[in-house]
Amino acid sequence: MSQRSALILGATGKIGVALAETLVADGWVVYGAARSSDSSRTRTARDVGINLVQYDVTNGDPAILPAVDVLFLEIWDPAHQAQTWETNFYGVSRVVERYAGIAHVVNGCTIGVYGPTAEPATEDTPCRPTSDYGRSRYAQERMIDYFCRRGKKKGIHIRYAHSNSARFGTIRRFADAIDQGNSLGDGPDTMIQVIAIEDFVRVTHRALDRLSEPPSIVNCCHPKTWSHRELAEAIHDRLGRGEVVFDCESGGHEYSTWADVTRMIDWFGPTQIPVETLIDRVVEDMG
Repeated sequence: MSQRSALILGATGKIGVALAETLVADGWVVYGAARSSDSSRTRTARDVGINLVQYDVTNGDPAILPAVDVLFLEIWDPAHQAQTWETNFYGVSRVVERYAGIAHVVNGCTIGVYGPTAEPATEDTPCRPTSDYGRSRYAQERMIDYFCRRGKKKGIHIRYAHSNSARFGTIRRFADAIDQGNSLGDGPDTMIQVIAIEDFVRVTHRALDRLSEPPSIVNCCHPKTWSHRELAEAIHDRLGRGEVVFDCESGGHEYSTWADVTRMIDWFGPTQIPVETLIDRVVEDMG
């Protein structure tokens, strides 16, 4: 059997690098698209075995990208609002069209497509995103559905929620704010789920077994739900210093974007890294 190949769009990001490392260990040939050809991030990507192609999703020619068996989309950056649609929809659309009829698609998406819900959203919950970021990712899903149908290829949408390591993610952001006595905002009752990057990568890798046409959908979240205040207090207790500060005493539950994990556990098994371990990692890194 010929060696399987993949392209990761977003290969130099935290999830892209970790996913590539897993695929390489599994015998895949892994290509990655990156804007820069000279940075610490691209050096790290090459070190784990990614064959990098210099490519800017906002203006590059997708014809230069190599033919592969599977396209992994791990590209997003909600911090840069000005490029939300340019990156998440228009840029990604050209890449997905280039692979129509050639590659299956594993789309690392977001639970933000649901918008706020009173209870954790299932994969069948109607999507009503309230942010440009959520809308662009929902439009991206439907675009992928179209090209999978047109090209007779399979796909899956993995709706992620809040990955964490020792140095990035919600837990680290909360811990830094607590350490400095800065406000965590005005939603102490907003519900959240935080999950380890290892579980993100494990689910994404195993999602290859659940490709379908039309593309299937699965939430990727930790089963434990917290209010922002509950999570902040747990971090503060472990940190042993600083202060938990919110702009108000209560409120924010109506802004909760969270998701049901029943299908994820049924398909891929339970999460492997406890949230308490994630908090310990952050606190130990902070010293």
